[in-house]
Amino acid sequence: MGTEQWTLRAGVQDRSNLGTGPGLAQALDPKGQYSSRRVNLDYSYRWPDLTEGLDVETRVSYFNITQEPENDIVLYPPGAFDGDFPDGLIGSPGYKENQIRLDLSAVYRGLKNHRIHTGFGTLWADLYEVTERKNFNPDFSPKGSVVDVSDDPDEVWMPEEDRTNYYMFVQDEWKLAQNWQLVSGVRFDDYSDFGSTINPRAALIWATTDTITTKLLYGRAFRAPSLNELYVSNNPVFTGNDELDAETIDTYEIGVSHQVTPRALYALNLFYYEIDDLINAVPISGLIATEYRNAGQRTGHGGELELAYQVSDDLSLKANYAYQTAKDERTGQPVGDAPNHQIYARADWSVSPHWLFSSQVNWVGEQKRTAADQREPVPDSTTVDMTLRTQGLWQGLDLSLSVKNIFNEDVRDPSPFAEPTPPIPNDFPMPGRRLVGELYYSF
Repeated sequence: MGTEQWTLRAGVQDRSNLGTGPGLAQALDPKGQYSSRRVNLDYSYRWPDLTEGLDVETRVSYFNITQEPENDIVLYPPGAFDGDFPDGLIGSPGYKENQIRLDLSAVYRGLKNHRIHTGFGTLWADLYEVTERKNFNPDFSPKGSVVDVSDDPDEVWMPEEDRTNYYMFVQDEWKLAQNWQLVSGVRFDDYSDFGSTINPRAALIWATTDTITTKLLYGRAFRAPSLNELYVSNNPVFTGNDELDAETIDTYEIGVSHQVTPRALYALNLFYYEIDDLINAVPISGLIATEYRNAGQRTGHGGELELAYQVSDDLSLKANYAYQTAKDERTGQPVGDAPNHQIYARADWSVSPHWLFSSQVNWVGEQKRTAADQREPVPDSTTVDMTLRTQGLWQGLDLSLSVKNIFNEDVRDPSPFAEPTPPIPNDFPMPGRRLVGELYYSF
């Protein structure tokens, strides 16, 4: 809700009876369940033309997330570790987290052939009410019973920590000539727990002809280590590492798009990337399975071909083909666990002014394993979805009804392989045929 000057957004997601999937330690736990709640609220205010050529916007945001076990979570089954845990190795972690963000940004158009976008802000994240019930000691010997260790910092799975992030950025859109534009910028981030990082980016855009556009792009991005990756402890699945640095990715891309006719378009993009200081959970000796480390360096390349055709005012067709491959630079081996080829096609048909019918087909090629994983590749799969939705049906109320995976294809995602943890047999089954209904209300 809002006006031309202000916007207020809010959301709540409340879930319960959530299973643990393949298990927190990749050992199936048929009874473990969690509840989770997410609450978000943000308010923004805009001052268009505060002075000549200057627009200013400020935003304040709040986000809260909770994860609480509804019963005892079994990490490893009864009899694990030579029978020391007859009821299984039990560890039931929970937490709550608050995030508050404040942003101020501005766009200035007062310089000829330039549009400057700049801003700064801060984010404060606070992990609080960390809880745990478990039946093992810090040295992973048995306690004999399940004990609440939430108030013991030497035993709980993670300390209550907080972090502050300050950032600032500037971006310039410069019209070099009638058919050339250079977009360049840089962002600086400083984190209270691991340090600072600087990330530049640039895009050169050339209107090659009236119907062809060519782009050359470079960008660096980063991912800050999470609080979990930094501080988790007393845990038989993962242990944190407060010496972690942010992982970074440098991407180079060239793209060409051609509006062949008013109704037909194709686009081709080629890319290459380098990832440094990739944060991985690395197997280590002892009962703890893995430790987070900056242990990865990867390169990859690929491309995407996109086609779009407006058959009529009521029918549009889209399709794309994507190819990618990646290599671990430290071993020289393919990364694996991701498809090299993927094809997607979609049709949208306006049956009437208030009804839209969509159909899509998604083919995912086989997914090869990592070099150390001797299992057969995950086979390719094809899924078909169909959706019927309304458009302005009644006073802001709309609905949609979808049939997902209409032919009930057996789709699998690869289960991770990390010795000494055994992989999940037959990988992770994805949802089969299902019916999904949604309601939308705008006011």
